[in-house]
Amino acid sequence: MSLALIDAARIDAPPTRREADWEQSFGRHWKIDLTVMAVVIFLFGAIRPLADPDLPMHLTVGEWIVRHRSVPFTDPFSWTAVGQPYFAYSWLPESVYFETLSRFGHYGLRALQGVLVLASAASAMLVARASGWRPSLGVMLAGFNLIVAAFFVAMLRPQSILLITIPAIWAFFTRIARGDDSRRNVLWLFIASAVTANSHLFFPVTLAPAVVLWIHRRLRTRIALEGIVAVVAGWLTSPYALHWPSVFRHNFGPHALTAYPSPISEMRPGFVAMLQPPLGPLLLLVGCMLAVPWILGQSRLSGRERLVAAAYWMIGAIAFGYAVRLFVLWWALCIVTFGAALAWATRDATEAPPRLRIRLLGVFACLLTIGAFVVRTRDQRSLEGSVSVRTLPTVGSRPAERVAQWLRSHTQPDARGRIMTSFAFGSYLTWRLPGYSTSIDSRGLQPDSVTAAESVVSAAAQGFPLGPWQSADLVILPVQFRAAAVLDTASGWQRMVAVAGEVTPADSAALWVKRDWWARHGSSAVRSR
Repeated sequence: MSLALIDAARIDAPPTRREADWEQSFGRHWKIDLTVMAVVIFLFGAIRPLADPDLPMHLTVGEWIVRHRSVPFTDPFSWTAVGQPYFAYSWLPESVYFETLSRFGHYGLRALQGVLVLASAASAMLVARASGWRPSLGVMLAGFNLIVAAFFVAMLRPQSILLITIPAIWAFFTRIARGDDSRRNVLWLFIASAVTANSHLFFPVTLAPAVVLWIHRRLRTRIALEGIVAVVAGWLTSPYALHWPSVFRHNFGPHALTAYPSPISEMRPGFVAMLQPPLGPLLLLVGCMLAVPWILGQSRLSGRERLVAAAYWMIGAIAFGYAVRLFVLWWALCIVTFGAALAWATRDATEAPPRLRIRLLGVFACLLTIGAFVVRTRDQRSLEGSVSVRTLPTVGSRPAERVAQWLRSHTQPDARGRIMTSFAFGSYLTWRLPGYSTSIDSRGLQPDSVTAAESVVSAAAQGFPLGPWQSADLVILPVQFRAAAVLDTASGWQRMVAVAGEVTPADSAALWVKRDWWARHGSSAVRSR
């Protein structure tokens, strides 16, 4: 994708014109400024801890794909979902994550994260160039794209691909709409669409930018049709291309994770989440998006431009109102509209290169922030392991790590078993304890461990689903779950260890085992009650 951005940037304008625009905005040394900005952006991405809750499962899926040289169609991980549909639609970044960790360690993953963040900034600048906006406006748009990435894709996640490919596709379609008939645009449209379709289920949004062909009355030209075909052809490169209806039905059908209220914080209604503490970046982003219609109402746009801007803005606002995580969709649909509003709002601004001391102060502030963050997250960095030392500083799973460490040190090396666990722990334990099978992996959308684990009242209760714990060999759960009280009194079960929460006692977790399983796999005798 970085090659796409570089190649496309070369065909926009004569070199002298491009250099003159940059010199007007940043002075004679604009290339140095651009290089420094790129380094700083890369570092801001690379210093982020590998703590995303889904990263362990992404690594697990990537490992499975690399080992088997294929993608799964039925669940290969959860013992409660044997034979159930499982679609690793993000197989491309997941495989890259695992290969990177295998070859270059956790610093390699951090470097990859930095490259992706840098690519998202470059992609936004490509939109500005294709739209004919000045370089300073491109830098501002790139800044907003980075803010969206920092708030909604703060760590290493497949969603980050959307903030690279979607703006790039807007840029390539804009080039075609404005009369650029180069077949390279078509090629890059295909590549960007293919990367998106193999990375995230929001890939149908890659066709949304084609609306600029209608706006500029180029829809019926041959090059325009080739561009649309290229995007659709990119969708078909996925190994799940013939199964897309099943994939969407499986992931977006009614289940425990999408039912209101969802146990996932990202599924909270967006306009509710924006008013909850901590107030800050989300409120700023939503405020800016809400101001776009008023700003564009003052500008001179054609009827088609107004119609498309209003339609995409409304679709995005409704999606965000449904779930806060869908702000990324709102932004992807409206990035060009937002850029046009930004261009109109700054139309009277005078272009003047920043003074040297301002530049140095900005660089110093960025490096100071980066240094302070590196120091503050050193404890998390120490938990970043490898494919052999499978530890990660996963958010919400620190108690599960200490339980897993105790289990590894007190069982036989070849110990295997079925673990009943919670949604928050499932992803981490699936990666951390290879050979074991968890009841939920946080990616397979299995409802039992999300709902049943907390609805168990007693072993003899009537009308309550007991969940899969009775068929498990081990249970790793937060002690606040109701199932914990059941397990403490269940026949044939023994609590082996409990670890205190690092933030509050409510975060404490414990390990229960079946006595007969422990007799076969434990390295010490189980103590009596």
